[in-house]
Amino acid sequence: MKSFYTCLLPALALSGVWSAQATTVLSGHITHPQGPDVHLIYEKGQITGGPRGVAEAKLDAKGNFRVELPKLKTPTVVTFSHGQEYTILYLTPGDNLTMSLDAERFDESVRYTGTGANPSNYLAQNLLKFDADPEGNPLTKVKTSSPAAMRQLADDYRRKRLAFLSTYAKAHPLTPAFRAYARQTAAFDWANTLFSYPEIRKEATPTDVPTLPATYYDFLAAVRPSQDSALRTHNDAYLTFLETYVYYKLVAPGEPLTGEQLLATTRQQFGNGPSRDLASAKYVYQVLSEKGAPAAAPLLPAFRQVNRDSALAQGVRALYAAQPAIDKKREERMAQEKLARQALAAGKDAPAITVRDASGKTVSLADYKGKVVYLDFWASWCGPCMAEVPAGVALKKQFEGKDVVFLYVSIDDKEDAWKKALSTHPLSSPNSVHTLDKGWDAPAPKAYQVHGIPAYFLIGRDGRLAADETPRPSEGEKTVALLNEALARK
Repeated sequence: MKSFYTCLLPALALSGVWSAQATTVLSGHITHPQGPDVHLIYEKGQITGGPRGVAEAKLDAKGNFRVELPKLKTPTVVTFSHGQEYTILYLTPGDNLTMSLDAERFDESVRYTGTGANPSNYLAQNLLKFDADPEGNPLTKVKTSSPAAMRQLADDYRRKRLAFLSTYAKAHPLTPAFRAYARQTAAFDWANTLFSYPEIRKEATPTDVPTLPATYYDFLAAVRPSQDSALRTHNDAYLTFLETYVYYKLVAPGEPLTGEQLLATTRQQFGNGPSRDLASAKYVYQVLSEKGAPAAAPLLPAFRQVNRDSALAQGVRALYAAQPAIDKKREERMAQEKLARQALAAGKDAPAITVRDASGKTVSLADYKGKVVYLDFWASWCGPCMAEVPAGVALKKQFEGKDVVFLYVSIDDKEDAWKKALSTHPLSSPNSVHTLDKGWDAPAPKAYQVHGIPAYFLIGRDGRLAADETPRPSEGEKTVALLNEALARK
């Protein structure tokens, strides 16, 4: 999967009849288990996206498990996790599904049999064909694509996904509800790609930002009619699109909105239905979280005016009431972050890290003392990271034969996706080392306070940080000059 933030997909059926009283069962067998238990996450909060419904089961001595969901009321896309890996599957009330899985070949090996197996097998195959393949994602080509080219890439990618759905459905019958869910997922992933492109391009190539044509955002009109129905099905691709829209359109510009501006902006894209309620709630919630109650107070009358969802209102009220305590914690956190940033200033000892390469060999930063280390945190699903690949190839070529090591640390959750990126992109070189430390909370990214990727750090021969801020490969001569300066220091 692309990331844990997009792995929870509860969905209501659009048509069909089922028994909400029936117990839903997932059983299975895991070969080469990586832990003692399995978890199913089948419900999440609308505003925060955090898990609200979780079921778990222990593996027996033979690697078998059984999970029951007696309260499942609607067809639901759930997240199954084991060890450090996860996948998604589709359950309808009353299903009795059996999974087989080799945890050492997680995505490639997962299979389902039993009642309702076809949708889950589709999701597993779709993941392998699209989500686990960074090469096909249009956002990996942000840096080299004009707006027109990105539109063509996104259109082609969507057509491929819909064609795959059509081919699969001919051989494996799918319910109308699931087919509608799958089509909407492709549509909102498409819209999210196009909406994200301008902002990611600015970050990837700040000195070469193309002018968008006047008609660029016309694609937003194409997805408006299905927004509220996608929200009713809790389609995660739509929720990701909504969050992206709220962030780039409302939050990122920096200027706080008035209540009237919030109403007008959310109405423009989301109309007057429940999607507008959720978009407004997410903005108010984010202002509360980041800036506190005084900044959010002017927005509350406008939010109350349009909101009809008591759960959203309750979430906003609860955060508002808790704000004094949150403000205190925020101040404490900011003080801690300031101290932490000072620990990563030029001249400070570089935090020691130990990671492993693709062969399983342990790699330590201390192994390269006496050399200059260009430390690169990235992931295969990260568009801006993959956009740096061509410049990174050129940079490594320029420093071949010199005392510079390019140490890559991927934070991919999926080891298969990481290895596939290594095999399909020109990432390897004689002076580069590729390692994996899964997830944002892994020891290496935590040691370097990595909250966004790509992230770069330059470490001198003496094991100390050589710069307060390390430029990207795409910053050209600036990066080359800093590396040469570090090399000159003994």
